[in-house]
Amino acid sequence: APSVVPRISSEAAAKLATDAKPYDQNRLRAGHLLRRAGFGPSPGDMAEVLTLGQTAWIDMQLNPSSIDDSANEAKFYPVPDPLIDDFGYSWDLHWMTRMLYSRKQLQEKMTLVWHEHMPVSIGKIGWGKPLHDYEQMLRRNSLGSFRQMLADLARDPAMLIYLDNNYNSAFDYEGNPVPPNENYARELLQLFSTGPQMLNMDGTPVLAGDGSVVPAYTEQDVRETARAMTGWYIEDYREWTGSLFYEGFHDPGDKTILGQTLRGRSGPDGANEVEDVVDILMDHPSTAPFISKMLIQKLATETPTSGYVQRVATVFRNSDGNLKQTVRAILTDAEFTSDAVVRTQFKSPLEHLVGAARATETVTEGHSFYYWMYFTNHLPYLPPSVFSFYRPGKKGALVTASQVVFLDQIAEDLIDTYTDDYTDASFSVRAILDNPKLKKPKKVVNYLGDRLLAAPLDASTKTALIDYFGGRITEEKVRGAIWLILTSPDFQRN
Repeated sequence: APSVVPRISSEAAAKLATDAKPYDQNRLRAGHLLRRAGFGPSPGDMAEVLTLGQTAWIDMQLNPSSIDDSANEAKFYPVPDPLIDDFGYSWDLHWMTRMLYSRKQLQEKMTLVWHEHMPVSIGKIGWGKPLHDYEQMLRRNSLGSFRQMLADLARDPAMLIYLDNNYNSAFDYEGNPVPPNENYARELLQLFSTGPQMLNMDGTPVLAGDGSVVPAYTEQDVRETARAMTGWYIEDYREWTGSLFYEGFHDPGDKTILGQTLRGRSGPDGANEVEDVVDILMDHPSTAPFISKMLIQKLATETPTSGYVQRVATVFRNSDGNLKQTVRAILTDAEFTSDAVVRTQFKSPLEHLVGAARATETVTEGHSFYYWMYFTNHLPYLPPSVFSFYRPGKKGALVTASQVVFLDQIAEDLIDTYTDDYTDASFSVRAILDNPKLKKPKKVVNYLGDRLLAAPLDASTKTALIDYFGGRITEEKVRGAIWLILTSPDFQRN
């Protein structure tokens, strides 16, 4: 990392740092959109948003099949042999390079959002292929139907293993009734659909007459949902083609879930109780505000107003969980680009580091990313618990002293020219040095601030950077200035 050695007086640097005109608000909003609906602005994507306009760019991203991503797909880490057993290493590389290079930024961001909302972990599953297929299921449904995603979730082999619904039976080997495992049923209600509390459409809790919060479900609802989810299994998950249903494991009796009667299904038809449960969850009054508020917290702000939640939840409810319409409502709402939202959030380590790489047009096969994410405890395939890396609204908990030290060290790795088989991220500063318009430190600092932040640098940061250049523009100085920006509070602001 560079040392900030003053070369000119602080007074002179501060005078140089003063802008003659305010920062371009179109660029500020474009950068905001690319950070929230993707993994941060690259020069190409910034130009695309400014050319198309934000609304047209959003509409394009909401239809990922219309985007030609073939040139960037060639940069993704290759999909490994399905039987490869490297604890998810190669599969993590594939996903992280998708985040970095793909033009389908919203689809990739939404895939991560859903993985954080409904996580599975290599730590329990032990093999990467089921997690990759789970990732693909989330990607397929990420902007589609929430109803369909819940149904696919219940049958997904990775989820069956992770939350103990694999070989979950209502009967023992003698045919005697036994209570099924409730783990998946509990998380389906508590974390994935209704949430733990009854909610009004604006996301505020429903209160009983004594002022206490009304729960969204009961322990009996968990037990009854677990009964409906019996019968699913994976015969040999290293050779599987998907999950299977065995009627002998399934409880065919009637169930009462969330106040509704689910008529039991017998024989192979028992598999369709998954859809019956999903229908009940989609009818629950808390599902629309619970899911909508979570999506707003992931894509816009961790502290949305009740009006924002209500507007989005209304779209979710009226569209029967159409995620394309719901996400569009989030990204086009007036609150999305308000002063209370723009540049007011924290970045996760994944957003921080992929964003830095996109801004600098870093080239990598993902090996550096794996190393970086391992030390920041943010490997996509290794969430620490069913609550993922952080709970919605609690991203600030990720900003710790140790995490800042790691991020500062990683920024030094990024600007270093050294590469090998495991440290393979690199970028070039020649274009900056060769730009005839960047012959003065102030212009270089303005350029780097715009490139890395898509937002104005804080005046004190700009003063320190101009002071650091000391009137000389060299490759070493440019790399050092990039490090200083990446380790500043300015870059941590999302």
